[in-house]
Amino acid sequence: MELTLREVPGFVPAWSFAAGSNPAERRGRSARRQALVALRLSFSRAAAELQGPEAARLQALVRQACEPIELWLLQAALATALSDDEVGEAHRRAMRQALAAVFSGSPLLA
Repeated sequence: MELTLREVPGFVPAWSFAAGSNPAERRGRSARRQALVALRLSFSRAAAELQGPEAARLQALVRQACEPIELWLLQAALATALSDDEVGEAHRRAMRQALAAVFSGSPLLA
């Protein structure tokens, strides 16, 4: 006897979570997702500026990051690897701002 997922007792399809939530929850999830995308973009842009043997490793780690905390942990290594000119400082500032947007009110940024 073969069962489809709909016939499995207690199975709740993933789309039902999004469809069943209220608008405030959906807006919150959307805002969190947008903040994560902005965070990943700022880190990706900074990593793209890197050169040298460490550059490829840091770029790969930024691409593989799925959670904001992973990028937060990479911040120090990435900021250290950036150059000390205006471009490097602009990337550091963009990364700090993106982290502040994601971790607002968190003791991680204190």
